[in-house]
Amino acid sequence: MLASMRQTRRRGTAPVPRKLPTQERAAATVAAILGAVERVLEKHGPAGLTTNRVAEIAGVSVGTLYQYYPNKEALVGTVIERYVEQTFAMCRAAMAAGEGVPIGTLVDRVAEALAAAYRVQRPIHRWLIDLRSAAAYQERFRAALDEFVEEITRFLAARDDVRFPDPRAAAFLLVHGIEGIIAAAGARSDVLDIPELTREGARMIRAYIDAHSKS
Repeated sequence: MLASMRQTRRRGTAPVPRKLPTQERAAATVAAILGAVERVLEKHGPAGLTTNRVAEIAGVSVGTLYQYYPNKEALVGTVIERYVEQTFAMCRAAMAAGEGVPIGTLVDRVAEALAAAYRVQRPIHRWLIDLRSAAAYQERFRAALDEFVEEITRFLAARDDVRFPDPRAAAFLLVHGIEGIIAAAGARSDVLDIPELTREGARMIRAYIDAHSKS
């Protein structure tokens, strides 16, 4: 699967959607296609991901699939983007509701938001991480992390209950540290207790933040 995706990239076929749905029916078709990608990866892994199989499970023709996605890379990249955006959105929502909330409590809420995102998503994180480069999503993922680092930097700098000598360095450490844990957990979710991992991760972050508490 990885080799075939790299070959497609070398041939110059862009791993991005051809067009975005503008009508309700088209949006439903795209949702069915992307849901089928998730189901194929969950059941068969990357080796079993083909456009024919995705189209069959989605209940559309291959021609219809190709109207929106030129290749497997574009399909996988779009699913990755959906998962990343969903996870960040749930974290942002937890942070937005944190005004006046002790930062330790807020850490617990963000940790729960991460766990909630994991629960609502299909258990295909390992494959999505492995396929990031092949789907030409690695640079976009880094850009999304960089943007989130800047958001956390502003958030930490605005808090009156903690003081970091360099809020951006602290934000970088937190965002990339959590991302590393998520990546490692995604590859081993079958042998890990994810709720317990979430609780322990929150304790670790609270300990780091408590070291910079103003109280």
